[in-house]
Amino acid sequence: MHPKMFGNPIKINLWTLLLAVFLLSACASPYLKGVTPRGDRAYLGPVPIEKTESYQTYLHSRHTEVDKQRYLFQRLKASENLQFYDDGRWYDTLEAYRGGMWLMRNRYKEGQDSREFIRKYIERSEQTNQYRLVQYPDGSVQIGSYILYNELDLLEETTKKDLADKA
Repeated sequence: MHPKMFGNPIKINLWTLLLAVFLLSACASPYLKGVTPRGDRAYLGPVPIEKTESYQTYLHSRHTEVDKQRYLFQRLKASENLQFYDDGRWYDTLEAYRGGMWLMRNRYKEGQDSREFIRKYIERSEQTNQYRLVQYPDGSVQIGSYILYNELDLLEETTKKDLADKA
């Protein structure tokens, strides 16, 4: 191997380092993952949820996985001042609600866990594999699936507490 064939080895290492830094910075996500800039969990709407219509509807349901998903999309529909990103376009709450309900009607498999459904059909676009995002009024942008997981955790914790209090 001729030493001049590949140039100065120090330059190669420097270029390799610069390329690695560029690739790593390109892979870092500027999006938040379910936590506000202050470190609090992010949700679609106000908490506590006990007095929300979405929760009251869920309480009077059979508490199935479909009921959990309906709760999520009702919370989404009732959210204020949020924008939802999918495949290069921003949507308002009503459009995002309709899209979510379409996914439930057309992609949900009976008995499928809600978290699995979110991971498989909501987390990323089926066409572009880009994250579906939620933008808050403060300008922060969240990966939407993390918000939905937070909502499910909150729903399950609140329901468990309510049922224990009534027992």
